[in-house]
Amino acid sequence: MQKLQLLSTQLEPLTEQQLSGIGNLQQSSQQAEDALSQGMEALQESLAETLAGSLSSSGSTENVANYMGQMAMAMGKHGTLENFLRQRNIRVHIDVELIGGFLFTR
Repeated sequence: MQKLQLLSTQLEPLTEQQLSGIGNLQQSSQQAEDALSQGMEALQESLAETLAGSLSSSGSTENVANYMGQMAMAMGKHGTLENFLRQRNIRVHIDVELIGGFLFTR
């Protein structure tokens, strides 16, 4: 969100409405970024724990089934992590569009 601050200092004088809109956008963007970061960290930790647990399995049939289950969980968590990244990219595009709307509305 430092980009928003830098950008707003490089533009012509902004109206109060534009400044307010950019300030609100900075706050909501930071909150969304924080939530996504926390979710990603939790998922990465969970994925690492799942993979670490699967590595301790020996070669017995029961352990192979356990390993397969843990790998399936890990793949599901990986998919969730990918969704978080997609959400973050979508959020960036939305922010860019909103900034354009604030800046070109006089």
